[in-house]
Amino acid sequence: MTQLWNNFWLKEAPPHALAIVRICLGLFLLVYASTYALHITLLFSNEGLTLPLYFAAPSPTTAYLMYAVSILMLLGFTVGAYFRVCAVACFFLGLYYWQLQLHMFPSSYNRILCFTLLVLMCSGANKTFSYDTKRTLGSWTAWEPTSVLAGRLICMQISLTFIGVSLQKWMLPAWSTGEILTYTFIGRWSTLLSGVITRLNLPVEFYDFVILTVKVLQPLAGIGVWIARFRLASILFIHSFLILVALLLGIWWFIFLIPACILFFPPEKIYAYLKEKHVL
Repeated sequence: MTQLWNNFWLKEAPPHALAIVRICLGLFLLVYASTYALHITLLFSNEGLTLPLYFAAPSPTTAYLMYAVSILMLLGFTVGAYFRVCAVACFFLGLYYWQLQLHMFPSSYNRILCFTLLVLMCSGANKTFSYDTKRTLGSWTAWEPTSVLAGRLICMQISLTFIGVSLQKWMLPAWSTGEILTYTFIGRWSTLLSGVITRLNLPVEFYDFVILTVKVLQPLAGIGVWIARFRLASILFIHSFLILVALLLGIWWFIFLIPACILFFPPEKIYAYLKEKHVL
């Protein structure tokens, strides 16, 4: 039993999957941060719409300076340059920006993001495909083994998130029928695609079926990712669900979880695949 526990949580393995997640998350956050570039004063300063919970919002000048530092730290995080310093900075800056915007919808996104940053901050995500390995080992593709713990924790978060949101849907009366979806498609979260579907004037039974399907498949996917036989199908559902949420509701910021699903596969297989494709 102890051996099984150690193999699941603590064994050393190739770091390539974790490094891919680091790079993808860093690129995503750079894109995400760029959407705020023209609204720094409005969103992050004491002259804007901030409702800070713990720390007062800074002046516009300080807000711009902090934004510039955030971009610099994200660049370092992405390329794995002085990774630990950049990762720690990204984590605490993420917490800071979160508490400035707790009145906004993306708080659940920020909660998941900050947990992921915390895990990566303490991981060996820079042990390959990074400037740090280039500096210390002489090559961007050189690598050192790292613990699988960080990958397991991120996987656990994804799994429990899908199981949890499904349980929430089963418990809340609003999710008992597809009516909530019809209102969503014509409300503040509507998109071009959801508008097209709305104009098809589909019967409410269609929306009932969609809601029921999601409520059933979400927990199955959250469990199936841990079972080799069902892993690929479960990951494809998770990817499809996140993409559809982005296209139908405009809630695109959760797509950073898509590349993180690579962590459900054994790191040795990811390494073998990259080697076979001559990436290494």
